Amino acid sequence: MDNTNMEQITEPVEGVFRIPIPVPLPLKYLYSYAITLGSEYLILDLGMDTEEAQQAWKNASQYLGLKPGRVKAVFITHFHPDHVGLAQFASQSWDTPIFMWEKELQTVYQVFDQSPAPLTPFFTYHGMPGDLAEYLDQERWLTRWVVKLPHNPPIQPLDPAQTWGPFQLLDQAGHTDHQLLLYWPERKLLFTGDQVLSRITPNISYWPDADPDPLASYLQSLQQLDALPVSLGLAAHEALIEDVPQRIQELLAHHEDRARRIVELLTTPQTAFEVAQRLFTRPLTRFQWRFAVSETLAHLEYLRRRHQIMFEDAKTHGLYLAVR
Repeated sequence: MDNTNMEQITEPVEGVFRIPIPVPLPLKYLYSYAITLGSEYLILDLGMDTEEAQQAWKNASQYLGLKPGRVKAVFITHFHPDHVGLAQFASQSWDTPIFMWEKELQTVYQVFDQSPAPLTPFFTYHGMPGDLAEYLDQERWLTRWVVKLPHNPPIQPLDPAQTWGPFQLLDQAGHTDHQLLLYWPERKLLFTGDQVLSRITPNISYWPDADPDPLASYLQSLQQLDALPVSLGLAAHEALIEDVPQRIQELLAHHEDRARRIVELLTTPQTAFEVAQRLFTRPLTRFQWRFAVSETLAHLEYLRRRHQIMFEDAKTHGLYLAVR
């Protein structure tokens, strides 16, 4: 995987630089943004803490002149490793504050600094084989190697009342419970993070001790974003989004179709894992099964709460069945 070269940094609109940061994931890159605010920069998202990503930022810093006194702040859209992993590196490199929404900030330190509850019981209850569930729990600990959080000072909570240049700060749920999006009304620019992507469908997952109805939250978010006048979507992965309203309608249609398909499948009681096996027919890696099951659960819980399917607690596992 190549480090970021200067020619890879683009300026899709004047004063907004798009920086590809390599990540060891199928998506290959996180796209960070360096936004000029007068003589300073606002940085949006960072990448995972790997040698390649650090070198990419060193190259970008040299090209753009990112240094202490020139970087006003760093904003992190959400707590996922490919967005927050380099927080300590950024704090030390640029001597600048790093901000997230407060509740998302609590999540990031809980997940990566503390000992989160194991997910094996959660996955096996929903039908996943025990060996796969245990593997996913162990793999979750490995993500800590690519996340280094600052502690002196730590990441700071964003104040919703504070003004940040031309931006409106949006708190959007679904992909995570409190994802930060930036909207620039005068230029009709929306920095979409992982909430809206150009090709793939953002992961919307159901997890214990999180939003109990994440798909409903996501659909509501899409409706809110659809009401904004937007000429360009600047996403954290994949291509720029030239037609944000059209992409939002595609995402809404996808989730409507997926929900309809699940109801059709539930002619007999099934676990979430069994439903996922029927929805995701292409070969999946063990890591991908984590998201296949959690995405399926988000749809199942959405449908259950709207009385289109039923849930039965069979003690050792949970079962879903369509209402007929």
